[in-house]
Amino acid sequence: RDEQTTLITLWSIARSPLMFGGNLPDNDDFTLSLITNDEVLEVNQQAEASRQLFVRENQVAWVAEAPGSRAKYLAVFNLGDTTDEQVRINWPDVGLGGRCVVRDLWARRNIGTVDIGTAFQVKPHAAGLYRLTPVQ
Repeated sequence: RDEQTTLITLWSIARSPLMFGGNLPDNDDFTLSLITNDEVLEVNQQAEASRQLFVRENQVAWVAEAPGSRAKYLAVFNLGDTTDEQVRINWPDVGLGGRCVVRDLWARRNIGTVDIGTAFQVKPHAAGLYRLTPVQ
């Protein structure tokens, strides 16, 4: 499941065509959730200026613009095989300052309002996809 989520996360932040192989009526609820999450699909369909932010050993981050707002989309990845990674993102590194509301797009919930930046815990072969919205 982590690797399936990682694949859809990368395809979404990179605005790649989303392809699915399988018999749709046989999908389990998890697989269906991957291909019907409207917040993730919005990243795939609307993100602008998607780019890799960094590669640091087993950690990778991508960032993209959310059109019509000052928000940014952020994808974080753990390429490692055995241990969780704390992927640290500072808001100035993605072009934001001050406080941001962090929304987990896979979980469809706000994590909270965070000053300056945060570290995202990412399991091996896993990824996270977030929307960072500056607070006035």
